[in-house]
Amino acid sequence: MHPTVISGTGLFRPPYSISNAELVEAFNAYVHRFNAEHAADIAAGDVVALQTSSVEFIEKASGIQNRYVMDKAGVLDPARMYPHIAPRNDDQASMMAEMAVQATQMACEQAGVATSQIDAVYCAAANMQRPNPAMACEIQALLGETGNGYVMNVA
Repeated sequence: MHPTVISGTGLFRPPYSISNAELVEAFNAYVHRFNAEHAADIAAGDVVALQTSSVEFIEKASGIQNRYVMDKAGVLDPARMYPHIAPRNDDQASMMAEMAVQATQMACEQAGVATSQIDAVYCAAANMQRPNPAMACEIQALLGETGNGYVMNVA
């Protein structure tokens, strides 16, 4: 049996950054919009008014100063507040598999190993873009690797 070592690590980082100030501006616009749209229900006590946020609150509560996202425009749109991520057909790789491949390539480069030398892909995620095809299989296909693949959905 060969000893197991971690000889390289990789990280995918989304291309766009959102500061707390940007997020607070968008969220507070969403709050004002929501409260205006539901003013009668709020006055009647049927709906609780949303409260605005602040940069200081976010940093104190979470320690986060900025975050990286795949789609900045959708997240900062007060009418949306979440990213625009186009659905993909099953014959296309999932966005998460593409992220994993970039991180894998970085790890292999750091370790001085070719991706063709990978024996197995182990993939764990709290959620996945879709259940099938299995993300480990997508990663293997993108890398040109045919070893073992295992997915653990920890949701």
